[in-house]
Order: sequence, then C-alpha cells, then structure tokens
Amino acid sequence: MDKKIEEIISRAWEGKAPTYEEVVEMLECDEASPEATAIRGAADGIQREKTGNAATIWGQIGIEVYPCEADCQFCSFGKSHTCFTDHVVMPVDEVVRRAVEFAKGGDLYGLYLMTMNTFDEDHYLECVKAVRAAIPTDVRLISNIGDTTEEFFRKLKDAGVSAVYHVKRLGEGCLTKITPERREQTIHAAHAAGLKVEECCEPVGAETPIEDIATRLMEIRQRDEDFGGLDTTGVMKRTSVPGTRYEGLENEITNLRMAQMNAIETLLMCDRPHAIHMGHHEANLISLVSGSNCVTAETGFNPRDTAEDTSAARGLDVPAVRELYYQAGFRRLMKGDGSYIDLTPEYMEAKLSE
Repeated sequence: MDKKIEEIISRAWEGKAPTYEEVVEMLECDEASPEATAIRGAADGIQREKTGNAATIWGQIGIEVYPCEADCQFCSFGKSHTCFTDHVVMPVDEVVRRAVEFAKGGDLYGLYLMTMNTFDEDHYLECVKAVRAAIPTDVRLISNIGDTTEEFFRKLKDAGVSAVYHVKRLGEGCLTKITPERREQTIHAAHAAGLKVEECCEPVGAETPIEDIATRLMEIRQRDEDFGGLDTTGVMKRTSVPGTRYEGLENEITNLRMAQMNAIETLLMCDRPHAIHMGHHEANLISLVSGSNCVTAETGFNPRDTAEDTSAARGLDVPAVRELYYQAGFRRLMKGDGSYIDLTPEYMEAKLSE
C-alpha cells in the first residue's frame, strides 16, 4: 500500500481535502489496485457518515430531440451522426404524465426536465409550470437545458424550478461546437438568477488525460466556493453511442474506474458538509459503494441512447433505482423537503406490491 495514498485518505477522514497534485496521484492508481480499493472504501465511509447512510432518487424526462447543431461528438443527437432525423417535441400533457409516474411512489427527490441546445422557451416554460402543478411540492424541479439568459432563468425560478444542471464539459469547444466561455456565461446566469447550480465531471472517456480530469474536479471544488455551496456534484462516464466518434467499448472507462473518480471527488469535498449528493452515470453498484448516492431514472429522449424512448432501452425506472440503493446498503431515502424514508425490507416489499 502506497504511504502517500494512506496519508491522503487519513487526512480526508479528518476533513482535509486533497490538493491538485494528490488528486492526480490518486487518478494514477490502477483501478484494481489496493490503493484504488482503499480510496473507494474511504469515500464510501465518509459519504455515508456525512449523509446518515442516505441516498436520493432522481428522474429525468427528455422532452425534445432533433439533429443538434452543437454536434457534440459523444452525443446521439449530434447532427453529423444522429439517427434522429425529425424534430420531435413531447406534448405538455405527456411530459406531465411521465412526471406523475416518476413521482407516484412518494420517494422521488428531484426531477430534471431536459431539452436541447436550442429550444422553444415558451414550450419549456409551459412544461415546467404544468409539471410543478402536477407533482408534490417536496419534489425538487431541475432544468437541464441549453445555453440561455439570466432573464429566462428568473422565469424558471418563478415557475418553480429550484436548480439548474449545466456543465462545462470535458473537451468543450473541441468535441462540441459550444465554447467553454458560453457555457460559463450560462452557469453564472443561473446563479445570478438565484438558482442552485449542479456540477459534474463529464463525459470521461478512456483517452481523457488524467490532468484534465483533475483540473475539472478542482474547478468543481472552486465553483462550490464561488457560489456559496454546491449540494450536488458527480462524475459521468462517456457512453460509446453507436454512430458517434467514440463508438466501441474500447473508448469507455469501466464502472470500476468511474467509481474511483467518484471516490476521489468525494474525498475532494470531504470538508464541505453541504455536499451531500454525489451522482454517477450510468448507474452501477460499484459507484454506490464508492461515495456516490445519486442515481437518475430516465424516460423520453436520451443523449446516450439511440432509442426514441430510453425507458425501453438504457434508462432505469424508479423501482430499479430503489432496488440498487437497497442492494448497496443504503437504509434511508432523502426527500426534497429534507425529510427521510427508512429503506427497510418492509418498505421495499410494500413498493413491490403497489
């Protein structure tokens, strides 16, 4: 066991976050090494202690698709390679139906409404208002949308949105036709409008340099300081979508490697008591015992899927997410209002009978 890694872990348990150089050192550990195993174990323990062994159930509805002008080389919607040839917009009543389906179990923490890089603001706002009126008030509503303005974010906040998922992605401006500066403008606009901002290190591919990953993780930590606290962060691996530049399993990192990155980010946020939601995608048990406690169920259009409805393909439903948490040893589910549900065998059995 490497003594430097032992020291990093020991300090994290004391609430002392690793430096950039130490993040690089942890990333350099082989994913199956004793060092990586120890990093994952420490992160799991720190996160469970911080949250009281709680997890959160999230849902996402992809409400629109078309051959996208942003042409992200890892996305199934990119116009240079997409299998989606038509512009399809989910009707408001269908968005509401799916939202109600996600929320009916009473343990959904948050719901993302996702659209495209360029989108009809009026239709999106109508969806937000209709969904907010249809689902319980304790379900947090989050926007996952293209670049826009502070003015529109203020409209979303007034309509019931509490947070925004918007990320400067790895390879932004090189693998996409969106500049990093434009993404930053939108992130700051959301914050200026009074919305919470959710961050993520994504999409991580097999060829992504360790230094780029470490830099991105440190940027997330800095964002936490600049914005007065991020409660939701995470790591997402790049999926080898058929037809894209990165088709083929050799272009993906393993779930074990992603779990290692989840763990490193958890250690990096060990001194931030408000950083209680650590996401990963796509869902797997390894990450859930490595510091992650957030999984998202999905329906509708999905940039990591070529199916017209991801709920019939890659996307999980809420019962599947609930089962993952139970099997990973979580024993509480946090709701959007801060209350908890005990994730007991009796609760699981009752949900199966619904």
